[in-house]
Amino acid sequence: MDPIELPYHVPFHPTVQESRIVRHILEKCVPTEIALLIMHLGYSPWLARRRAEAKEYQSLAPEPNIAGIYLSTTTPIPRGFRSNRIIFQTRAADQGWATFGGEGTFNNSHTWFDASILRPLAPRAQENEHMVLEHAMANEWNDIASARDALHERGWTFVVSQDGSITWRVCNNVTAEENHRNYRVEWARGVPTQVENELAEGKGEGFLELLQPGCIVVLWARAEEHLWCNKVSAATIEIELDVP
Repeated sequence: MDPIELPYHVPFHPTVQESRIVRHILEKCVPTEIALLIMHLGYSPWLARRRAEAKEYQSLAPEPNIAGIYLSTTTPIPRGFRSNRIIFQTRAADQGWATFGGEGTFNNSHTWFDASILRPLAPRAQENEHMVLEHAMANEWNDIASARDALHERGWTFVVSQDGSITWRVCNNVTAEENHRNYRVEWARGVPTQVENELAEGKGEGFLELLQPGCIVVLWARAEEHLWCNKVSAATIEIELDVP
């Protein structure tokens, strides 16, 4: 049986064009400030993608780390817009056992998801717009940095954070849980992410500030330690844009 898609967390995703049309109509009826307030409350544009396909990313000796692209956005952030919020959802499990404890918790979890921001390399940016990277780059790497050359060949490069990182941790899977679980992580621009368990999810510090026009987002499936396996069946990425 094929995996079932994860429902988007936000069910209504106006496109950039639809949002512009609605704003134009509103501004004919009410002052611009009120039109913008209405837009912010319920008609902000979104970019969204999802995938439902069973994939396994298993870490095997002698290189006990694995990374693969499970999902990417295909439409770059439009010029003149900024990213206000991003929502990741995953449905995944590990191999169902652990040698050193942690069962049913996030302790000793060695399967997780990372996010990266990619920016286009001129002059190939236009050529590679709307490329589905998880299909174009179906191979796996021992670490994410090792994918740099393959990304360059397709016209993309990593956006680097102030501390030199090219990834932000999204979430971990519960340890030694063979049944797939749903996970959701949400980051908002200018709002510190409140995390109950830092072993479970990342805070996304600085991510949205670096997600600039022309960029796309990549969700990596990860596993480390011998025989640990990240079994993924579905994921979503939803990006809310600010109304310019």
